Amino acid sequence: MVCPVYRVTGHEAHTARGKLHLAHIPELPGKGRVLEDIFSKCLLCGACSTVCPRGIDVRREVESARAAFPAVYGDHGYEKYLASKVLAHPEILAPLRVLGRVGAEFLSRYLPEESGLRLRLAFFQQDVGTISVLPVQKNTSPEGPRQKEALTYFPGCTARYLFPEIATSCHALVAGLGYALHVPDGLSCCGLAALSAGGRREARRCARNNITALEQSNGPILVSCASCYKHLHRYVELFEDDEPWRIKAEGIGARLVELSCFLDQHLPQGLASQVSGKKKVRVYYHDPCHFRHGRDGKRIIEEPRKVLGRNPDLDVLELPGGPECCGQGGIFHIGAPKISVVIRDTLAAKVLALAPDVITSTCSGCLMQWRVAVELAGSRVRVLHLAEVLGAVTK
Repeated sequence: MVCPVYRVTGHEAHTARGKLHLAHIPELPGKGRVLEDIFSKCLLCGACSTVCPRGIDVRREVESARAAFPAVYGDHGYEKYLASKVLAHPEILAPLRVLGRVGAEFLSRYLPEESGLRLRLAFFQQDVGTISVLPVQKNTSPEGPRQKEALTYFPGCTARYLFPEIATSCHALVAGLGYALHVPDGLSCCGLAALSAGGRREARRCARNNITALEQSNGPILVSCASCYKHLHRYVELFEDDEPWRIKAEGIGARLVELSCFLDQHLPQGLASQVSGKKKVRVYYHDPCHFRHGRDGKRIIEEPRKVLGRNPDLDVLELPGGPECCGQGGIFHIGAPKISVVIRDTLAAKVLALAPDVITSTCSGCLMQWRVAVELAGSRVRVLHLAEVLGAVTK
């Protein structure tokens, strides 16, 4: 059974088969706390859709069922509702970042290690620090540095407001390759959280805002967040009943370029070691479920590993059984914290047994989940975005 939730609960209703059966009983969809709770216990990871012999998009079925639910549904419904509302206005996240980092630094001195608040603040406590990996080689010519080519950038809410060091690293990486990132005015949340919670109208509002903003530029659109990248591609699906906006969404989708794919194409092939004789940095790359699963042909698995492997000072680690879900799932970890914790800690034990120095990913939610897992385990492993790892230098 591929479903991470079923592996924890053993509840048949939590499988794709169970949900699809319930969703197609006329008198049930949208009614009753039991049904709402069952449909809230889904990570929307897409693992079931990937292996489904009939090619059913279970994720869409779950989102459709949730759209019929009240605004507040399932366990921890108010917390999920509040989280989706905050993401609808992501500018709120900037002051939360300041308060979170100050609070993390202050409260870490006094809160017990098992404190729930301490763990919630854990993802504010790390920075790039000193990691002995290669700086990106600058793109220069005998005539001197050329003028940088403009590249539209969709940073996502996390890189723009919560962890701006991710965006800073992306700027530095592409600058070394001869590009300058431009963030258009008017961008909003990609809308993934709203759609996952059943808020299709809010998701479409976010999509219209972003399409309008991105249409003000031409050429490729660089996306550094796995969740945002996958959801921006789904704008066509959001507007399948609205031809003018569907056509616009298709145009935006054709311009999207994921960060690791961009770097795989542009980073120099022959990097020389700058830390000769020193121990290699052991890096575990965590695959976002958005990139591992699905039938849309947009899986991104090899590119991040190829980019990391190009650096001779990095030792890229792999789990013997292959990648696994971290249990974050956007707002899933808020609505089903007990299940999320089991999935998270089971994976963390396996990964930490590999003795990594750094855990990296391109999914904002996965990174936050990993920072909490590392803090809970009392580990000193750094959790960084792929751009931070590749752009870090010994300071």
